[in-house]
Amino acid sequence: MVVRLTASELEYGRRFAAKKAAGLVVRLSPEIDDLIPIARLGKRIRELLWHRDNPDNMRACRVLVREQARLSLAYERRHGKAPNIKHV
Repeated sequence: MVVRLTASELEYGRRFAAKKAAGLVVRLSPEIDDLIPIARLGKRIRELLWHRDNPDNMRACRVLVREQARLSLAYERRHGKAPNIKHV
């Protein structure tokens, strides 16, 4: 069974998908499975940028942006299109 997730549900990942399926075993599509970490990193980057006056937050943000770019490129290689977490 493939469950379609909204963007807000992506933040909670697999546990939320399992709850949404009412306890059934859930198999996420490979595309959604690859989008979850990208969406989580995006959320964490936004949180760090909210407190951008702290130099440690900016250093951490730069590392997370690099990691998100690496995951996005891997997603694009695997699925043949750029990741779009806004419509999921």
